[in-house]
Amino acid sequence: MKYIAIILLVAVGVYLYKRAQRLAQEEQQATQKPVEKVVSGEAVNVPSQEMDQEAEKVVSTPADEGVTFEPVEPVETKAVETAAVEETVVEVVEEKKPTEAVLEVEQAPEQLAEEPEPEPEPEPEPEPEPEPAFKMLAVTDESWANDKLSASLAQCRAEPEAEGKHVALLQAIAECYKQRKQEEYREYGAALSPYYQSLFAALPAPTKEKGVGFMHLATLLNDCGDFDGAIAICQAAIGYGLSDGTVTGFEGRITRIEKAKAKAQA
Repeated sequence: MKYIAIILLVAVGVYLYKRAQRLAQEEQQATQKPVEKVVSGEAVNVPSQEMDQEAEKVVSTPADEGVTFEPVEPVETKAVETAAVEETVVEVVEEKKPTEAVLEVEQAPEQLAEEPEPEPEPEPEPEPEPEPAFKMLAVTDESWANDKLSASLAQCRAEPEAEGKHVALLQAIAECYKQRKQEEYREYGAALSPYYQSLFAALPAPTKEKGVGFMHLATLLNDCGDFDGAIAICQAAIGYGLSDGTVTGFEGRITRIEKAKAKAQA
């Protein structure tokens, strides 16, 4: 407000000064015209001194009394003060700019610190179901089988535990052993050997089982001419410490199978 008041006073002073100067020039121009006095019928020019006095009278006329003229010096003061005000404004602006820059720099890390949205974790693939420790009994054409064999095979496939499957498979092997005179029963029973051995190994206590299933399979394999297979299953039974119920056991059975093999190859 102080600077504005000074500027207004300077502007009013300049205006009044120029107005008075303009009026004085107009009066002076009017008085500078040659004034002629008639003396004895001749025109005589009025000395310039008288003109200056008249001009001074015009300047000091009552119409301009009470008017105070400001010197030209305040104009320069106004320019200096205006420049000072501008410099002050510039300094204020320049002082604000670094502050704004600091604010922007301070805000930048916050924006950079924003954590990206976590990507959704892929759903874990379902774990494959563990395969059974024994071979599953294959489904074949069993339309020729009698009711007892068919029921035993169906029960073996339906039982969820190894113990239940073992009991059902023993019944199927026993039926094939009983009907071994028929080729279909004999060959089918012999083909159950790998399934039975894998199932027997999966039992909780295989060494406490009886060796009836191994004995029946050895006979079926021997009758089918698979002497090596018959010998192998007898050796597996010996490995478990099983007995076939005879005096010589599986060791004597192996001897008999080797004789049959030699006779067949002779």
